[in-house]
Amino acid sequence: MSVAKGPTVAGAGEPTEGRFAVAMAGGGVALSLVLMGWLFSGMDYSIYASALPLILSDLKISIPSGGVIFFLSLQGLWVGSILVPIVADYFGRRRVMMGNILLYALTTGAVALSQTSWYLTLARFLVNFGVGAEQPVGATYISERWNEKTRARAMGFMQSGFAIGLLLASLLLATLAPHFGWRILFVIGALPALVVVGFRFWLPESPKFEEVRQKRQTGTLAKEEQSFPIGQLFSPALRRATIIGMIILLAGNAAGSGILAWAPTYLKVNRGLDIASVGWLGTIDAIGLFVGYNLAGIVSDWTSRRTSLMVFFALGIVALIAFGVAGTIALLAVAYFLVGVSGGGQFGNFITYLSEMFPTSARATGVGWCMGIGLVAWSIVPLVLGLLAPTGNFGTLFAVLGGSACLLGIIGTYLGPETKGQALA
Repeated sequence: MSVAKGPTVAGAGEPTEGRFAVAMAGGGVALSLVLMGWLFSGMDYSIYASALPLILSDLKISIPSGGVIFFLSLQGLWVGSILVPIVADYFGRRRVMMGNILLYALTTGAVALSQTSWYLTLARFLVNFGVGAEQPVGATYISERWNEKTRARAMGFMQSGFAIGLLLASLLLATLAPHFGWRILFVIGALPALVVVGFRFWLPESPKFEEVRQKRQTGTLAKEEQSFPIGQLFSPALRRATIIGMIILLAGNAAGSGILAWAPTYLKVNRGLDIASVGWLGTIDAIGLFVGYNLAGIVSDWTSRRTSLMVFFALGIVALIAFGVAGTIALLAVAYFLVGVSGGGQFGNFITYLSEMFPTSARATGVGWCMGIGLVAWSIVPLVLGLLAPTGNFGTLFAVLGGSACLLGIIGTYLGPETKGQALA
């Protein structure tokens, strides 16, 4: 992979501190540090969902109350995704990324201190606020440092950190929770994230943002880029991109959130699998997700952004229907793997596509806005599915509702602009 060069390059004979800073500023190192943010967000989300029965039992919280806590805390995702990227468009990507990961690292550790339902709700809301803010800002930063020829592959690799986080969470849950309980999981989730904050201190600011900031300071920034970032999103020049972005993110989140939340319950309650089998199938899904994230970049750079998205939405229809009707555990495993591939492929394409549709002056805001609107569906769909299938028989709902959402995604993508090969504005 090749990366766009920043404005400064170290020369020979530079002090050790300078050489270290330049090494940290390298494209591969920057990509790895942003990937770590996605890894910890995936690990945290999975740990909480998996450890929820232990948490509810320990804190004497009923299942209905636990569902309300889960729903309320998830609202932090879309709130953070919409609000914080605006700050990144004014004050820079680097500082905001450091603040994001520091927030959800500290609040992840704070979850371990929970003694009441209100404290747990607040702590989880703040964790999700930081996670929701981290993803669009980190994606914007990498998109602005990578060249257009391999940008999609870099973005797909970055997001695969989420799948790695799911795998790590499964290992921690299986090895530590039976012996030490659930609180240690959140302590372990917080400590490595704090280390990443220290390394991120050495990252340089995005060259594209620096260029816009200099133009803003000298009064040479184009008039249409001087307005409030959210206002720019609905200007005539960007209105189509914003609407298409909201449609495809709503579709992807509606298709994926229900099965991620309820598949373990469906497999155990309705399909009669033991908890170990459910866990192994979850691992297969996580592997499929990892494959999908990385495959998205390859397909997108090989074909086009729109073609790649439509391919993975179409695969989602097939996978969700197959998962809902599969008759054996072997077929369930294949279908679950394809569910992961399709979901990873969709989200692996989303970030690249969005980052190329918006100008630097409103890029983080545009990515965050569309992701935030999609995350509203992410928080609501599991609640709706739970009401529609109180006995745990989600198979038909996965197929019908998830498949319909993927079909909407295909239509929205078809109507959208093509951005492959374009230099960032």
